[in-house]
Amino acid sequence: MAKRVGAVVVFIFMCMGAFAQDAVEKRSGESGSKISTNISAQAQYSNTFVVDKFYFNKRIDVEGRGDILEAEFVINNLADDPMDLYIFVIATYEKVEKTKSSFEMPIPEKERIMSFVPSTGEIGNFEYENPAKNGEKMLVKFPKNPQAGVNPETGKPYVLKDSLVVRTYHLSKYSRKQVYFNNVTLLIFDAGGKAVYRRIYQIEGKRR
Repeated sequence: MAKRVGAVVVFIFMCMGAFAQDAVEKRSGESGSKISTNISAQAQYSNTFVVDKFYFNKRIDVEGRGDILEAEFVINNLADDPMDLYIFVIATYEKVEKTKSSFEMPIPEKERIMSFVPSTGEIGNFEYENPAKNGEKMLVKFPKNPQAGVNPETGKPYVLKDSLVVRTYHLSKYSRKQVYFNNVTLLIFDAGGKAVYRRIYQIEGKRR
């Protein structure tokens, strides 16, 4: 008897670790209209600039509130003209299954992201309605308003001329269940709010 075997292969780009983010849909109104972020599971790069020299530094908050993750990177312009950019850096602590075995208990969705600290500080910009659970919110590493990723020193878009140094700070507050960050996501949007760069870095997890 002939058997048909179907195979589906999902290619996930690995940037110093594993990452994936599915597309999320938000339904609004009685008409059932959808808003989709269409987030790719792959890294996204630009041909007009390059991100270089990405550093991470862990230090103690001087006010004693917790541990701080400092992220620093350089963006080099490959084009002839300056450009405006909106930039988000999101530090998270995420739990994933240790194996792909069907015998391992899956991690509940609400426990997958235990810490979520965007550079802009506006966590509401990343909250979406969970399509699987009416009335519940879920955090997605994609902003509803991309043009909120402004330079905190000017309140305006970052301006990339020849090169641009960006530094962001993310606080992991002290608590009995404190976890330090283990993932950092970099998202960059152009002047029109279109996603032009996406990369996720895996860093060390729990603090000692």
